Amino acid sequence: MRGRRPVVFAFPCTALIMCVALLTACSTDDGREMQAPTDAQIASSLTTTTLAPETTLAVLDGGESATLDTTVDDGSSAALTLTAPWADGETIPDQYRCVGPEASPEISWTGVPDGTKSLALVLIDEDAPDFTHWVVANIDPSTTALLAGSVDPNAVQAKNSAGTIGYSGPCPPEGETHAFSLSLYALDQVLEVQNGDDGAAMQDAIYAAAIEAAAVTFTA
Repeated sequence: MRGRRPVVFAFPCTALIMCVALLTACSTDDGREMQAPTDAQIASSLTTTTLAPETTLAVLDGGESATLDTTVDDGSSAALTLTAPWADGETIPDQYRCVGPEASPEISWTGVPDGTKSLALVLIDEDAPDFTHWVVANIDPSTTALLAGSVDPNAVQAKNSAGTIGYSGPCPPEGETHAFSLSLYALDQVLEVQNGDDGAAMQDAIYAAAIEAAAVTFTA
């Protein structure tokens, strides 16, 4: 959360001039004794401008001029968030591994940014990044969830390192535990890719077009 911005107050030059004029009138030396102005007279000659509490003064390069930044961050733009059937960092359930039905997990997301033309998913073994587990591109940006074992019918999937198109469940060597990440990407374009394309090439195209990303991690 951002800290509260400094408040800037402005005191007009006209008010200062009026004050000087009144004080000067009180100190004339023409032999006449001038009465001091009343509080009401002083109040009537002054105006005070208070800028909005969220207004900040931003000095431009060189400090020679300044501009007022009156924008307010109201926190209305939510970040892209991905939700999986496990908590971040937990061990993935067996049904999503190679020892189970090997079905892709049910996932959902929120906060797709404006300007998103398509969504993509990439599943990576952080300890064996050259192995392609799951790469999906051209998911409709209006989609907010995928059921277990399914993808958007308009999406395309790369060939995984097991030699099939689609999802390949995590399957580290016996006795080893690997760290994985499942990432959702918001892209600024629809990719020119097809089912069965090389996984690494599709990943590179996704990364190049990404404008925002969210991820959940797990071990297996």
